[in-house]
Amino acid sequence: MQHVAETVVVKIFVYLKMKRITIRDIAKMLSLSPSTVSRALSNHPDISDATKARVNEVAHTFNYTVNLHSNFFRNRKSNLIALIIPEINMFFTPRMIRSINNALSKTEYSLSIFISNDSYEKEKEMIEQSIKWAASGVLISLSSETKDINHLKRLHDFGIKTVMLDRIVANKKFHSVTSDSYGSGYKAVNHLIQMGHKNILGLFGNSNLSITQHRISGFRNALEENGLDIESSPMFTVKSALEVDKIIPVVLSERPQLTSIFVMSDELLARVHYMLTMMNKKIRDDISLIAISDGEYPHFIHPNVTYIKDSGSKMGKKSIQTLLNLIEGHTTKLKKKTLLKTKLIELNSVNNMKLLTISGDNQLGTAKSTTLQSQDDAFLEAK
Repeated sequence: MQHVAETVVVKIFVYLKMKRITIRDIAKMLSLSPSTVSRALSNHPDISDATKARVNEVAHTFNYTVNLHSNFFRNRKSNLIALIIPEINMFFTPRMIRSINNALSKTEYSLSIFISNDSYEKEKEMIEQSIKWAASGVLISLSSETKDINHLKRLHDFGIKTVMLDRIVANKKFHSVTSDSYGSGYKAVNHLIQMGHKNILGLFGNSNLSITQHRISGFRNALEENGLDIESSPMFTVKSALEVDKIIPVVLSERPQLTSIFVMSDELLARVHYMLTMMNKKIRDDISLIAISDGEYPHFIHPNVTYIKDSGSKMGKKSIQTLLNLIEGHTTKLKKKTLLKTKLIELNSVNNMKLLTISGDNQLGTAKSTTLQSQDDAFLEAK
């Protein structure tokens, strides 16, 4: 009789191992109510430690996992945060994602990432996916093809809280977090001008993006406010960093009076640095270089490049804080639009033309040494 009982237990064990075990299965095995098992798995204070131990032992033995669909129908919430982005690049985006994920790790929410491949149609599909998954909230960085945000109204209709980040469209309905792109362009060019540069090449990304348009405005206004001729500082927009390969040699050849280059992203910085190296141009001595950057890549190339700090980590942290406040209803002091400030980090790629003109090469050498000594401090600050 004992042998028969053991055989039955083994068969039950094998059967449960083969199927997805539920709270009801655990409840039957332990002669407990499903609600008691559920609270034990949730570490509810009303359940004794002994019962919790029994429940968790069985759950572990039979590989019990939470059924998200059941959890949603029971609580009417998925605890899922959807992040919709155009792409994952090497620089800004990874640190932004890491910051969002770190913030969510301290909460009951999980992160799911959707990539639109910079396509408006794909972006709409990702929004529908978020609705089907009953996402608790959505963070979205818009594609370069997106001209309006009518498709985001679907999220609003379903009561899904939404925050736009980085790439946004100006509006009054949705909250947004973005960097001060105008200020970044202005600060970079103004710094070059203060260092004596009057002929500056500007290289920008996709002209469809609002961040590109704002950075161009900052670039132009810095020139105008300093009384410089805009025509002496050519500007180019590109959809791919590889387009720089054709622009740099031609422009530098046709305009030998250019003394500096401004680039609006790490991707463009990487390509410009490569091209200047291939052309045997010494950065700083032959031509100065400044960029808008997340702050890591400029420290990994020689010479270290002066940049305007545009933090992906800060972007991620602020945007997820805003979304969680919306979800939890903490909206009293919440700004509709958050503009993140940027700052200048001086390294060793911008020549002081005024110092060169007035004091000669000896003074310039001293200036270089001072800048090099401060690079380690700047890197730690940027991190």
